[in-house]
Order: sequence, then C-alpha cells, then structure tokens
Amino acid sequence: MFTIENTQTRNLPDLATCHMACFKNSLATRLGRSYVEKTLEWFLVNPNRFLFHCIKDEKVVGYCGGFMPIKPGDGSSSGMLQFAFSEAIKGILKNPFLLFHPEVAQNYPFLWMNIKRRITGKAKPFKPVSATKPFRQYVGLVVIGVHPDFRGNGLAQQLMTEFENRTKDFHQKEMVLSVKKDNQRAIKAYANFGWTTKEEHVKTFVMHKFI
Repeated sequence: MFTIENTQTRNLPDLATCHMACFKNSLATRLGRSYVEKTLEWFLVNPNRFLFHCIKDEKVVGYCGGFMPIKPGDGSSSGMLQFAFSEAIKGILKNPFLLFHPEVAQNYPFLWMNIKRRITGKAKPFKPVSATKPFRQYVGLVVIGVHPDFRGNGLAQQLMTEFENRTKDFHQKEMVLSVKKDNQRAIKAYANFGWTTKEEHVKTFVMHKFI
C-alpha cells in the first residue's frame, strides 16, 4: 500500500514533477512547470475542491483531484485556465508554436476575452447559464495520474477508492468524469472500476458511477 496525504502548497512542486512524468506530451506540460503548479493550486483555494497524493519512499508517485460544482455552468476546465491564465500566457510566449496547438486554438475566444479584460480592467457581465434540465450536484474527477514507474501496483485502484471516500465526505452519490475518446487505456481502466458512459460528445465521453 501507498501512503495517502492531503496535498498542501508545499507539495505542489513534487506533484508537478509527477504530473509531467505522467503526461509528458500534454499541453499543460508543454506550457511549463509554473503552469502545472498553478493549475494544481486551483484545488487548494476552495472548500468544494480537493487534491491528494500518494507517497512511496518519500516520493510523490500518484495524485488525484476533484470538485463539487455548486451551480449550473460551474466547470473545472475553464476555472483552472482562468486561475492559471498568467502562467499560460508566459508559457505561450516562451513557446509561441503552442498557439497552434488544438487545445489552445479552441480557447482563442476565452484567451482574447481575458486579455481584453486585463487591459481594460472591465469584467465581462455575468450571464446566468440557462439550464435545460434540473441542476444536480455531483463530485467531478478532474485530474488523476500514476507515475509510469509505479503503474500496475494497485495505485490507481487506491486513488479511485480514496476518491470515492472524498465523494462520500461531500455527502454525494454520483461521481462524474470526462475522458477523450482516443484514450482507450483510461476508458478501459474506468470501466474496470465500475464507471459507465453517461454522455457521448464529439471527442469525449462523460462517464459516471454511483456509490
């Protein structure tokens, strides 16, 4: 068994190292260590979010983070990018070719809106999200990673079990995650852990599990 610890600010550099080893070619990794650390910090600044990690021989070998949305439109992806916006821009300035990365391109409107807001100092007027169905709370699995050197040792199962425990701490029964369709390895793993497909989109599946 691995030792599970609640992540503190002092642990973020070690978690960033683990993340960058887990996802060497991801956009976050290419944007740089500062960006990765800032996105992980997002989980520590709100009581509706959580982040924990696993230790083996004083080394962070896995981590997991989630959050509970409290209103329609309360998303993790946009929230994390907003929180780490300055670090994202610095990463793009250091590596301008990232402007053509598909994940950056799809966020052009968001990037421009934030640049304009920071120049003018004017926030975008709030527009309530129109809900087509009743809002129901759940706990979202946002990030999870197992260091390549420690895969196949039951660590993923331990992380998922702990995530279920955190969901129960929030007094919720449904857990939700989004996974890219081409990530068959992850989809198979989630299915083995009892998750099923809830929704299908162009590039992603939304999976869920009740506890």
